[in-house]
Amino acid sequence: MKKKSLLFIVVGGVVFLIIFYLGVGNRGITIKETTTRSKEVGDFIIHIHIANVDDGIKVFSSLQYIGEGTVEVEHKDPLVSVVLGDEEHQYENDITIKQLSNGNIYHHPNSNKVFRMVKDSPCKLYFKAKFKVNNEEIIIEHQETLQTL
Repeated sequence: MKKKSLLFIVVGGVVFLIIFYLGVGNRGITIKETTTRSKEVGDFIIHIHIANVDDGIKVFSSLQYIGEGTVEVEHKDPLVSVVLGDEEHQYENDITIKQLSNGNIYHHPNSNKVFRMVKDSPCKLYFKAKFKVNNEEIIIEHQETLQTL
């Protein structure tokens, strides 16, 4: 009888630890508050929005033209690269050309990215918009430290 009770306690403890680890101990980290930032360089502004979602945190980004007249923006994909921690920014080789007029905001189809953050994830996002206008390369960089719960 004592062996059955001991076995029951040990098995119950193991099951509890597994459920705890999968359900609570490995839960994704969320940020304290939704964050919106803008960074202006020359005739362009990158807009950044960071929010909690079920799968982690979602980052939205866009590019706004505030100059005179109309310009053609030439870029690789993604328009705004977002990485977590010390990852490297990576771009596809395909070139996209988008015409923008004063006040236009360009939401590239691949401008949203979800990061699943866990306990030991880095808490700094790095943004890099890299594009050309009239064969002049423009780079807008920003970093955002995430305040996690």
